[in-house]
Amino acid sequence: MSAVARLRVFILLLALAALPAGTAPVVARAADASDMAAIAQGLVSHKALYGLSIAKLDARNYRNGIAGGLSLEFVHACDGYVLNQRFLIETNTEDGTLINDMVLNSWESLDGQRFRFKMKDEVNGDLEQELAGEGKLKGRGESGLVRFTQPEDTELALPAGTAFPTEHTMRLIQMARTGGNWLHAAIFDGASAEGYSEVGGFVGGELPVEAGDTPLLAPLKGQRSWRVRLAYFTSDKTQDTPDYEIAYRLFENGVVDDIVFDYGDYAIRATLKFLELKPRDPC
Repeated sequence: MSAVARLRVFILLLALAALPAGTAPVVARAADASDMAAIAQGLVSHKALYGLSIAKLDARNYRNGIAGGLSLEFVHACDGYVLNQRFLIETNTEDGTLINDMVLNSWESLDGQRFRFKMKDEVNGDLEQELAGEGKLKGRGESGLVRFTQPEDTELALPAGTAFPTEHTMRLIQMARTGGNWLHAAIFDGASAEGYSEVGGFVGGELPVEAGDTPLLAPLKGQRSWRVRLAYFTSDKTQDTPDYEIAYRLFENGVVDDIVFDYGDYAIRATLKFLELKPRDPC
């Protein structure tokens, strides 16, 4: 059995463990062009700010405090999807304070086949990593190649089944809407030159339609949503446990809330503090 096949078997086992007793994983049916076009039409341009706090901290972990913020701006433009993210984390340890500041800007074509990105990561003001480049797939969900302009002369092959970030979100929404609950994909988001991530995605049952009772969530009134959990395998795609997991509430218009980044011995919660929906420019 190949490494990829072993990984897919393990992801299926994770899905079985995550589902309520007596239920089985349901693989999403393949999305056609009309499915994806309808989902894309519903994606809303928005700006969201999240406050960071500790969700879980193992007593043996060297960290003793985590704070910070996450800003996310998504623009549904005429020629593609623009995603601007900034992740600012302040970690207190016995040896002092670490401030990690990561900015990731990307553009993804409407057909999900092209992806441009630029990433800068600093720790305590010192440059830790800087990346830039463009990825291209042979077709939607097919294999492809990433060519980096920074670091120069670096290439990364992408396997069949690869999706860029917005395409992946759209697949999750399509899966949720059609009753599926698990999805395997290779994801490249521009955050690493080392490789793509194999990601097992699990969607729970549909949540009650958002009532919009609070000013913060009022813009989401009437929106459908689901709980989502993603298991990321990055460093060693045949290992028994994921490098990290992300759980969140996914709204049908692409907005996310109540995010938890789980790294095993500690987890960070990102709580929505500000949300502004923006109208699309006429095309």
